[in-house]
This record gives sequence, structure tokens and C-alpha cells, in this order.
Amino acid sequence: MSICTVLAMFLATACNDRRPAPTTEPYQIYRDGGGQLISAEADRADLLRWGGDIEIRYYCASACVIFTTLPNACIGSRAKIGFHGSNINLGPIGNQQMATYLRGEAKRRYLAEWQHIPQTEMHWISAREYKELDPPVRICGED
Repeated sequence: MSICTVLAMFLATACNDRRPAPTTEPYQIYRDGGGQLISAEADRADLLRWGGDIEIRYYCASACVIFTTLPNACIGSRAKIGFHGSNINLGPIGNQQMATYLRGEAKRRYLAEWQHIPQTEMHWISAREYKELDPPVRICGED
């Protein structure tokens, strides 16, 4: 078996927790606990290409947080945002990969504190607290 075949098999199984494709607006991300960062990155690229409105509701944790910085996304005013460190950290993979999607004080706090939280735990903040750390974040209905 060639290395390309093995790599293709790995990639096919690595993205097994993809979110549904957008079909209507607003696309809702709700009660999302994250999952595999590689899947969230693929979903984020799809949602960015799609360009429709996205609402993040209830809670968004772990890999889900990368959707909060999409230009077409807003966060529900009562939503909670959850952070913890990655279970895989190899060079740019893991915490550094996650940090590339964060901005401002949220990114600084993630790198200084939240990336050190074990994956079995979560640091929660409110949507409004998150917006204070990253002012370009939009709260749904407050545009």
C-alpha cells in the first residue's frame, strides 16, 4: 500500500464529524461542543465560501470557536463560548492552529491561559465577555 493510499484513508476518517452543509439562512450553529479541528476548519471554509448569515446559539465550545470570527457570523446574546487546550500539539498543529482563528485579547488569553486547560475541562465565558475580548465579534440582533 502506497503512502498516498494510507494518507487518503487517514484523511477520509479524520473528518468524520462534519456539520451539515448550509441550505437556508440563517445557518444555525447551536449546542456545538466542537469536535475535530480539521473538520471544523473544512466547515469554516465552506461557510465562508457560502457567505450567508450564520447564528451561533446556546453554546459553542472547543473547535466550534473558530466559527465566531467568520465575517458573516453573529453570536446569540445568551450564548456561552468555551475554551480548552488541544489533545494534539505538534508544532503548528493543535493550540497554535486554533489560535490562528482568534483575534485580539481573546487570542492573547487563549495563548496565555486557556490553551493550558485540559481537554476534559472547559473555561466558559458569555457572548458579551467574548465580545469585550474581541470587539469585531457580532452579537445577533445588535448590528
